[in-house]
Amino acid sequence: MKKIILSVLFLLTGMFTRAQAPISIEKDSIKILNAELVLRNKTKDVNGYLFNTGDGKTLFRKLGQTIQFRVGEPGYPAAGDSVYQHPALANYFIKVLRNGLLQYRNNTNGVGINDQSGKIVFYPALQANDKIYIEALGGVDLSLDGSDINVGTPSPPGTVLPKAGILESGSKAFILRWGTNAKTLYLSPRVVGIGSSTLAGYGLNYPDRLGDKINAWLVANTYNATWDNLAVAGYSSKDILPVQNGGTLGHNIETAISLNPDFIFVSLPSNDPSAGIAVNESIANLKKVDSLAQAKGAVVFFETTQPRTNYTVAQQGMLRQLADSIRSLWPQRYVEGFKDLVDPTTAGAILPVYNNGDGIHLTSAGNQFIANNLFDRWLDYFQAVRGVKRYVIDSSLDKNNWSQFATEQEANVVKRSFPRFNNAKQYFRVKAELKDGTSSPYSNIATLDEKTNPSVPGVDDYNYRLLVDLGGDGISTLNGSTPDGKPTPAPDNWGKYWNNWYGMGGVTGFADKAVITQLKTTTNAATRMSVQLLGLPQGTFGSSATKSINYNGFSVPAGDYPYQALYDNMFLHSSINPDGITLRVKGLVKTNTYYIKLWGARLDDNATPRTLQARLGEETWATAQSVDTRYNLSGTPDYNRAVTFNGITGMDSVDLVLRVGSGSTFAHVSLVDIGVMGTLPVLPQLTLRDTTTALSTMQLTAVPVNGAVMSSYQWSQVSGPNTTTISNSSSATASIAGLTNGTFIYQVSGTTTTGETLSTQATVKVYPNNNGKKTLRVHFSKNPVTPIPGWFNVYNPTISQRVTMTDPVTNWTIDNVSDAKAYWSSFSGAQASDTDGSTTNNNSGVVPDIVLKAFWFNYALKYTTGMDNLLIKGLNPGKTYTIKLYASRSSSAGGARYGVWRVNGGPELLQDAADNTTREEVVTNVIPDASGNIKLSVHSPSVSTNGDFSYINAVVIQENP
Repeated sequence: MKKIILSVLFLLTGMFTRAQAPISIEKDSIKILNAELVLRNKTKDVNGYLFNTGDGKTLFRKLGQTIQFRVGEPGYPAAGDSVYQHPALANYFIKVLRNGLLQYRNNTNGVGINDQSGKIVFYPALQANDKIYIEALGGVDLSLDGSDINVGTPSPPGTVLPKAGILESGSKAFILRWGTNAKTLYLSPRVVGIGSSTLAGYGLNYPDRLGDKINAWLVANTYNATWDNLAVAGYSSKDILPVQNGGTLGHNIETAISLNPDFIFVSLPSNDPSAGIAVNESIANLKKVDSLAQAKGAVVFFETTQPRTNYTVAQQGMLRQLADSIRSLWPQRYVEGFKDLVDPTTAGAILPVYNNGDGIHLTSAGNQFIANNLFDRWLDYFQAVRGVKRYVIDSSLDKNNWSQFATEQEANVVKRSFPRFNNAKQYFRVKAELKDGTSSPYSNIATLDEKTNPSVPGVDDYNYRLLVDLGGDGISTLNGSTPDGKPTPAPDNWGKYWNNWYGMGGVTGFADKAVITQLKTTTNAATRMSVQLLGLPQGTFGSSATKSINYNGFSVPAGDYPYQALYDNMFLHSSINPDGITLRVKGLVKTNTYYIKLWGARLDDNATPRTLQARLGEETWATAQSVDTRYNLSGTPDYNRAVTFNGITGMDSVDLVLRVGSGSTFAHVSLVDIGVMGTLPVLPQLTLRDTTTALSTMQLTAVPVNGAVMSSYQWSQVSGPNTTTISNSSSATASIAGLTNGTFIYQVSGTTTTGETLSTQATVKVYPNNNGKKTLRVHFSKNPVTPIPGWFNVYNPTISQRVTMTDPVTNWTIDNVSDAKAYWSSFSGAQASDTDGSTTNNNSGVVPDIVLKAFWFNYALKYTTGMDNLLIKGLNPGKTYTIKLYASRSSSAGGARYGVWRVNGGPELLQDAADNTTREEVVTNVIPDASGNIKLSVHSPSVSTNGDFSYINAVVIQENP
């Protein structure tokens, strides 16, 4: 660790005094402020005090820690154990009470204490239900005289507190790791980075990018290091999750772990708030990443968030909250990226000197702050192990009966590769035998999963699997004159993702040349695999409007197939004999092995069989397989009643030829199940992140990953409340204009330089601009309607029904005050509508079309004092509020139609609701009562010429500063 020697001039009482000797410190700075000596160092966030020992030394003492537990509690020693150690006790003076009695340092009846390591040995051994109280008194020293004493870093993790993780390293080997130290890091360390644009190096060039700085440090400070940077601009915490949870293969935690790293650095500075990810969800995502890494023995360092100038105050507040949470959860493994870079006069803007010009990214100097903080964390781990004699590794087949598996005599070796002698599930634990004759507690238990290599694998043995449901879309395909068909949900109840194939789509169904491409695995990973249909399955049979689709399947699941996959199917008719039709499966990897299963069912009490025959393309019908796909109406589905092709390898495509068997008229294929033993290729992809905005214009950028090189782009809007304008639609970054409050989906497609077409979609949620005020936007409907960003939907008819709903953002409650009290009246049995308001059809009204379309109403019930029937509860009685009200009713109903309201029993407010898309009623300086309630009334007009109805579509409540 480098030392900085400074000669300091003190300005005191108008005179210059030169220090008699240089001051030697570690990673600190010294300033003279108002004639005071101010020390800023790595302990700046640690509560403590300076202590003069009287011998010319000044020590920094950290305030004490306390730990208490009952023997046998989870996470603490069990009865019979004699050792307890915790890193929070390291480098303190330790005091121990056992059952209320102070324990003297005595090896016969007391405790043995190593203050430097934080280890306590109990004599005699701990007994069941012993109550232990441990107090650590200040003892962390900061040298100010240049001596090489402890500077307050924690004991090296893994020194005498093993933490085990395990990783398959081949078909006949595995790696067990129980710590991280100097030897594993200085000699060929492997470090992997995952994250977003800061780590990806957006806007900078070599050597100013954060990844460049990390690589340079590893080259300068270690031998033969490997640095893999998987970061992609625009990524959020969702993108680095496992594929099954929505992450992107090649850039997520699964990929990082597969590289067998010693360290993983996660850098996600600021994208989660704009992607609509709440702080709690971000933390849950990071915790999942950490737990997966720990299970493999890798240490994860999490960068805090960074300031971001182009965010709202609320979003900057989310960044601060997320940074605080990361510091709290990982106090020894967070990498500071906020405090040194934030403008202290703002909620969370970047200091101008570190702003790279876009309000998002940092200059080289800003990146250097983060890099230095990361290196400081790493240095705590680049230390030799002391006090360890050897490591003992135990194994077990049941976690109950343990035997010694191996020993490691070298204290600084904490990672070893072992041959695998069998395929059974095995468990491992590690303890350190110390030079003082004692032992550390055992590590956690690391699990080596069962490895199966049967000739025909089961579904849980495949390296990956693809499932294709053949059937109708439930929207446009017809069974008689009724749309039918049931797509399989993805994920299903087992968590598997399905590929739903409707043939050509619509009533065209399974016609010649129908194809489904870019099949996804059951964990939602992309592949190049596809299935194409060659031939018309129904042959000359043409009585159905929908081609080759049948719906009379099961309504119950079979095995891990949901009932939706069994309900509908592609049927074959005997008129296709003798040649049948072909399912061509393409995109296979020659070194992989494939297991393909064709499963089908049709419920029919007739005795005529429905036999499916199938063969591989290079085979003859003499060796074809057959299965009867007919079940009785009272039958149950048989998971294994299917045609199977096993051990297909050495091919990049395979033809499956299908026909109707002899004596049958029809046959049925409900699904194709493809299991794969082998690797899943990482595919070139386009990525496009979901985002949020309160603006009417924004930009979206498509990012090619996994080696994709694009030659062209094409953007389009898939859906949204209005039609927006897309500029630069043929470039990687598209400009979107005309956004309004609502949810939009955009798609970008592109062609690679090799001619491959890639595409992806992103959701953009456009929030209303509340100008930083605490705001509730509530709209009313009969049934739940499509969610609108920034709005809270309160639904249900209110006739003699109490409706009380609390907005999770503001924690304010809407209450219709209608239980025993008849404060709402219906018309012809109705009291609410989801369709009868007026809309602009382009979302340009005073409130979104969805809000204008639906409403509550009160019919022929006039207001009297105290009949307030809509309460806004949970407000601050010390604040005032602005309220905006909206009513809209299509004039097709005829007659007078008004929104008629009172606020806190005040004068009647009238708003003409007929075809209203532009009018709003604004009431300012509204004061809640002492209970924090504002009372509204929705009652019919006091003047009969204004009709008998009062409508309310929405209310907006804003808290004034």
